[in-house]
Order: sequence, then structure tokens, then C-alpha cells
Amino acid sequence: MITIDLDPNLHFGPLSLAWHGIFTAVGIFFGVWLSTKLVRELGVDEADAAAVATWGVVGGIIGARIFHVFDCWTGCTGIVGGYSAHPELIPQIWSGGIAVWGAAIGGVLGGLIAALRRGTIPIGATADAAAPGISIGFAIGRIGDIINGEHHAVSCQAPLGICVEFTNPQTLGQSPQFSPGDPRFSPDPVHLVVAYDMVWNIVGVAGTLLLRGRGLPNGLIFWLWMAWYAVGRFLLGYLRVGDPNYAFALREDQVIGFFVLAAAIPMIVRLWPGRSRAEVVTA
Repeated sequence: MITIDLDPNLHFGPLSLAWHGIFTAVGIFFGVWLSTKLVRELGVDEADAAAVATWGVVGGIIGARIFHVFDCWTGCTGIVGGYSAHPELIPQIWSGGIAVWGAAIGGVLGGLIAALRRGTIPIGATADAAAPGISIGFAIGRIGDIINGEHHAVSCQAPLGICVEFTNPQTLGQSPQFSPGDPRFSPDPVHLVVAYDMVWNIVGVAGTLLLRGRGLPNGLIFWLWMAWYAVGRFLLGYLRVGDPNYAFALREDQVIGFFVLAAAIPMIVRLWPGRSRAEVVTA
């Protein structure tokens, strides 16, 4: 079992800065850096690459907040009554609360709109270049989640997982040290689900980079990554607790993962190497 006794905030006198925000910013920086570097290797103009990256970030931030607010509209861990009872909290993104699926979908849409407006950017190849950047951004952002103790999870029994207790009084994480009425209370150590998610994303970065330069059809790497991430979020959702359930007792991230996978599979089949041009046209 691992004990994490970390304050989720850095304190500078009367000011405090959340580790979650720090690593989110670091993740965005490295994600944009990697994606822009790969896009420029395609011969895309620097101004075009910057426009796609900028609007991808803007779309990702907006999407992340919208999905989180929707998920916690009637209630969520730490938000009694949800945003329907506290609409004044909706624009306060600095206080925390983003959904990674929203960042992925909003970021892709933002970048796509910018690319279409420019009219000179290869969409499929640019999406392939964006995939490892998005994945590394997610992986780095999860470090802040680990420090904060975010995303409550089910009980864990070693050696079947990374079992953890969060002991800092300011933590958002779970521990037996808290009273049973506290939402942070758990009688047992719990799975460090965000670490699993981080590893899943790191594998996604490695996989998308290894597939580059192998002559695959434009867009295939992106859809393979989307499928990979969707499967991971769907499976890891079974280890998480504390958020609302939707269709068939699935969480929001699992429902979205299901639909993303349903969209990704036919695109992968459509783009898979070896299919004739006639097959692709008539598919």
C-alpha cells in the first residue's frame, strides 16, 4: 500500500495554487509542443500550425468544462446539489472541475474548425500528429490528479492493483482516517485509478509515435488512438465511484467511451491498409 501525504495546493503566504492547475498547464504546454512539432514536419505553415493548436486548446478548455458541468448538474463529489443548485459556480473553472473527454472532443473540434477555415491543412495527417500530443497532455495532467487525490475509487487489495491512502487533511482523496460521514472516508485502501489512466495514456503516446512513418493512411493513427483511449476509459470507469450513472448504470465517461469506440471502429475498418480504393469509396 502507498500512503500519499501531499497538500493539493502550493501556498505562497495568503495565496495558494493547486497542483491540479499546475500540471494541467504543463500538460497543455507539452501537448501543444509535441503536436505542433509533428504538424510542422508535414510541411504545414507555422502560422497555420499555431492556429490549429490555439483553437484546439480553447476548444479543449471549453469542452472540458461543459462536459463536467453536465456530468455534475444534479450532484457530484464535492458539489452538493450539483451545478443546478449552484449556477454561480459554472464559470469558475479556476476552482476545479474539468472532464477529460470534454477536453478531447472539444479540442479536436476546435482544431478541426481552425484547419477547415485555413483550407490548406491536411486534416487526416494533422489529426494523426495531434493524437500523441493530446495523449501526453492527458498523462501529465493526471499527475495533478494523483497529488490532489481526485476521482474516488473502489477498494483495492494488493497485489491486484496500486493501493493507496491519502492522509493529508486538505486532500480530496480517500482514507480510513476520515470519519464515516466524510465523502473522503473509505474503510480500505483504494485503487489509484488516475495512475492507471496515466499509464494508459503513456502507452498511447508511445503507440502513436511508433506508428508514424509506416505509410499508414492519413487519419488511421488518430482513430486507433481514439479507440485505445475509449477502451481504457470504459474499463477504468468500473473502478471509479462517486459520480452519477447514466444508461445501464454506466458513468458519463463510459457512455462517451462506448459511442467514441462505435465511431472509431468503422473508421479504422474504412482506413485499414490493404483495402482497394474502390472498397473505400463504396464502404
